[in-house]
Amino acid sequence: MGPQHWSLVKLLYLLGTISTLPLAGALLCYEATASNFRAVTLHNWKWLLLRSKVCQMREGCEETLLFIETGTQRGVVGFKGCTTALSYPRETSYLVSPPGISIASTSRVCRSYLCNNLTNLQPIVQLKANTFASVEASSQSCPTCVGPHTEECLPNFVSIEFCPEEASSCYSSTLKFKAGSLNSTFLLMGCAHDYQNLLSDYRSIGSIRVTEVRNILERARLSGTEASCRGPACGILLGLLLAFRD
Repeated sequence: MGPQHWSLVKLLYLLGTISTLPLAGALLCYEATASNFRAVTLHNWKWLLLRSKVCQMREGCEETLLFIETGTQRGVVGFKGCTTALSYPRETSYLVSPPGISIASTSRVCRSYLCNNLTNLQPIVQLKANTFASVEASSQSCPTCVGPHTEECLPNFVSIEFCPEEASSCYSSTLKFKAGSLNSTFLLMGCAHDYQNLLSDYRSIGSIRVTEVRNILERARLSGTEASCRGPACGILLGLLLAFRD
């Protein structure tokens, strides 16, 4: 094998190596999802960052994290990855304010090396510290849970909790959040300000697409055709008849 052949082999190897490198100007971003509803706490929850991805030209790094509370139960849903959206600084706010069911979000799009590196709920902790919510209880109680209907929202795990005076309507819906490899469908039940869809103003939160469907219990109540059964147990069982069928 002559010197010219070796030179050709080296050239092909070099070209192959170059082709696997990220394009100049392309960002490396963390890639992760979160969908946790068991033993979630504000100060101890951690988002593990185990993967990264080379984005397309002009794409930035996104991180969007949702913190859901209903009664004493909590859930976290989140997405990290590449996005075509314009950059914006961190925005943390309530999509649904307390008292009663609350949904807080923190989100940003950045354009520097692995900049979507949030690993905890600190922005939500700060938001809650600056938010006052009435704790005066009413005589109304509602079935309460957040999580998959086959896990945290099984009837045995659904609790009955008294509502705050300012949020004394029972709410029950199935929520579906999708973005990249995130595909989270879960039940949300608890006390709310009124019977309206909580997220009717949000088709998307960052890159997360949102679908909210009232379950059969809520639809029956609004149409005046509520089933003849009564009491919390009936409400729980009806609440588990989900609107989504994947």
